[in-house]
Amino acid sequence: MTTETISDFSISVEQLADPQNFSIQQLFHALETNPNSGILGDSNDLYRRRKSFGSNNNFSSSSITKKSFHKLTLEAFKDTTIILLLCCATLSLVIGIKSNGLQEGIFDVAIIFLPIFFVVNFSVTFRFFKARWISKKRMARKNKVIRVLRHQQLQQIPTSELVVGDIVFLESGDEVPADGILIQGNSFKFNDGISNLPHERIHHVLFNRTKLVEGNCMCLVTAVGENTERIILMKRVTRFQNDGHESKLHRSIDEMSSFLDKLWLSLSLIFLVVQVFRFLLWNNSWCCDKDRDPKGVKTTVEEIMNEATKYMRRKRGGNGTNKVNGLVAMLCILVFSLKDGLSLGIFIILLYASKDFKKSHQIIVHKLPSCANGALVTTLCLSKTPEFVLNFTTLADLWIGFEKIKNMSAVSGGAKDIAEEVLNTLCEGICMNIIGGVVDEDALLIWAEKVLVGNIEELHGSCTIVSRENRNPCKGLCGVLLQRNKEDGESLHVHWKGEPKQVLSMCSHYFDINGTMQTLDEEKRELFNGKIATNGVHGYGFAYKRVIRQEEERENYPVDTEENDTIIAKDGLSFLGIVVIKNPYSTELRRTIKVCREFGVEIKLMVDDDLNTARLMALNSGILRVEEDLQGAIVEAAEFRCSPKEAQISMCHNIKVMANSCPADKHLLVHCLRKRDGHVASTSTSIRDLPSLKEADVGIFIGENCADLAKEDADIIVVDSNFDKIPTIIILGRYVCTNLEKFIQLQLVLNISAFTSNFVLLFYNPTNDQDQQLTHIQLLWVNLIMEILGALFLALITSAIKPHESEVDQIMLNYSKPTTNYGTGAPIVIKNMLGNIAVQSMLQATLLLMLSMKGKSIFRVDEASLSTMIFNIYVLCQVFLLIISAIEITRTRISKGNIIRRKKWLFMASCLILGIIFVLQVILIQIMSKIDHREKLGIKQWSICIGTAALSLPIHYSAKMISSAMQS
Repeated sequence: MTTETISDFSISVEQLADPQNFSIQQLFHALETNPNSGILGDSNDLYRRRKSFGSNNNFSSSSITKKSFHKLTLEAFKDTTIILLLCCATLSLVIGIKSNGLQEGIFDVAIIFLPIFFVVNFSVTFRFFKARWISKKRMARKNKVIRVLRHQQLQQIPTSELVVGDIVFLESGDEVPADGILIQGNSFKFNDGISNLPHERIHHVLFNRTKLVEGNCMCLVTAVGENTERIILMKRVTRFQNDGHESKLHRSIDEMSSFLDKLWLSLSLIFLVVQVFRFLLWNNSWCCDKDRDPKGVKTTVEEIMNEATKYMRRKRGGNGTNKVNGLVAMLCILVFSLKDGLSLGIFIILLYASKDFKKSHQIIVHKLPSCANGALVTTLCLSKTPEFVLNFTTLADLWIGFEKIKNMSAVSGGAKDIAEEVLNTLCEGICMNIIGGVVDEDALLIWAEKVLVGNIEELHGSCTIVSRENRNPCKGLCGVLLQRNKEDGESLHVHWKGEPKQVLSMCSHYFDINGTMQTLDEEKRELFNGKIATNGVHGYGFAYKRVIRQEEERENYPVDTEENDTIIAKDGLSFLGIVVIKNPYSTELRRTIKVCREFGVEIKLMVDDDLNTARLMALNSGILRVEEDLQGAIVEAAEFRCSPKEAQISMCHNIKVMANSCPADKHLLVHCLRKRDGHVASTSTSIRDLPSLKEADVGIFIGENCADLAKEDADIIVVDSNFDKIPTIIILGRYVCTNLEKFIQLQLVLNISAFTSNFVLLFYNPTNDQDQQLTHIQLLWVNLIMEILGALFLALITSAIKPHESEVDQIMLNYSKPTTNYGTGAPIVIKNMLGNIAVQSMLQATLLLMLSMKGKSIFRVDEASLSTMIFNIYVLCQVFLLIISAIEITRTRISKGNIIRRKKWLFMASCLILGIIFVLQVILIQIMSKIDHREKLGIKQWSICIGTAALSLPIHYSAKMISSAMQS
């Protein structure tokens, strides 16, 4: 097909991005389509449309580069830990061949290499097949069939063949395949979250992947593929380019684990190099003896292979060159590779928390780290939800005479002529007698514009102000003398506004509901003061008087002069009515905003309303306080959008309200806030705002609308559409963070003490024929019970002390801000945790070393019994550390008040978990005595083990007392 046969359309992709600028007939004409016959639909027409407006290919599947399996494997081998492991394996190969011969050395090293390749390929295989599954899922969506009208015929085509200009027919259950405009429909309802919000718009715009839940409709396609609003915004989302994007919490934990892995592996590698030099240069007789098992070097190498893999962070040694160590290493990897970067214990804690969120609070967590990330939020970006929709009729109550006007819409449209004259006079008094700058007066002006007048500029143009008195509204009465331009200048009009009692004192008459002027005697004046003036939160009284001008006055003060000092009449006025200003937002919404602000969360409002309305929304809801209403606090989205990138990042911190904002502006603000190293949460009920939720650290979708799509982009869904659940998410996240801190502390103590004692013993005497104090199986056992049962124990403790929803607000006001800021440069292990880790690690490492060297003489037992007792004491030390962690959790300020109420349940749960750990330990000791020919422990030995491990309690609290004394 030649280019000469192709003609351009009279509308561009950029213009179609905002179809509200065109009428439906203009769009039909520009796109060469109509609702009766559709597009022409031949090959030439389809080619023109795809060339001009693009095709409906799925951006998600086409933009992500598909990597082959071998490329993913090569990338995995570039990891520093894997490189260090390969170095260890190479050294092991040299030592193994020299010590045991070529065949035995290669066999032993193969056992070491196998876990490395298994770990790498397991992760790569998982990522490879996950990517293929996602791709197939997207292709299935892409190949869905849709009904369109082409050349006066209904056709069924795959969604990928849809073009701009197509007339699409949708039925209940169908997804909108592209962006478009609703042409007509029958009892239709979409789950886009937009239909519930009032909009002043020409067209009902539909967006890609919105679902029609009821009825049927017909729509015109205006954008397809990469030109749809969702895909354009998703291109900007930093997390969208990598499906494996990790949360800040996830990344921080991995960074900490990776650092410790490399540290321990490097120390072991240094020790191994020293051993190699000793072996090759100084004295190799001890390792070349074929009758001697070379435990020193071989055990160290196998220890490194088992301890340094990413999925198996174990720091222990084995017993020799036999095959058991290799098999045990494989078993360790099979168990721990499933967690893919997160420890099994942290996964259990987060999973338990997410189930608790859903069961107790109707909050569904789709990204597990968000359970904890909610507590770290420093900035909350709010889009307009139904709670924030401003119903202008609720801004004020209007009293005329002794009656309250209940139906303002009926008054403004269907009142009698004389009543309408009174209302017009009242509107004139409101709009011409307000300077602005005061919250209530701004609300009064907006109410008058939206409910009574409709066009303030037209009203201002119809009158000329002759004189003002008391220009500052805060000082009391405000009067204005004006002339209506349509009159001949024979009369002037006096308007006074102020406190109702003050205005009433200037009046001799009043207007009733029918517009009839009545005499205002003292009895009626008292009735006004008692019944009306004290009824509202803040009321304004309005009075009016018509003044006939003398001829000489008209000559001295012509119509076109500026304001002068003409005295305005202050008596003989007629009372027009009272306008009582109200806060349109519920007490619950304002309390939620207040609680979040006092907790230290900065709140920003992003709405598509005009500047004045947005300011009023922020002031009434509490997002913006009067003293914060400074330059830069409220901005137009266009101003922020057009600023340089550096200016945007500096501006975003001061912005409280962004008016006239579209989804792209909301995404930009969230992105800039994250650039400032803030921890940002974003909320919305609309499908259009999902990209900004995906960009945020915590994306909170409020409501069940487009739930399937929200699962992909939002981290948390509040099912019952209750905005008051935001503080609940934050405070429950704090409980989870406290839980995670204690568990991380437990894991670090467990691993540091074991690695330190084993490393010191190996360095102290690497050729010792005795077994190491803690074997692979023993350490695997300790980690299993601590990561599963220990994590479950802490999760149960936290669940038992969590507050009811009625207590959340008070707890947030009394609780301090987070001390840990995961992923923003601050260390995950804070100072307080570091002290606890140091004390407990030193205690356990010292105990293990003392028992290994002097245990037989201290306890007067043989070698076999001592080995079992060392293992038992080590396990019981972790149990007592769990008890310490539980006590500290229950003593935090967020827990007080809940302990007494749930004391019985808490005690039973604690005894159950700790009892299971103790029983399993007893069973393991009995099994080891049969399989490994170890000594059984009697009651005396068990008592010694428990007593020795119990030293953790007094030493821990003694260290805390000393630390507190030093700080004070």
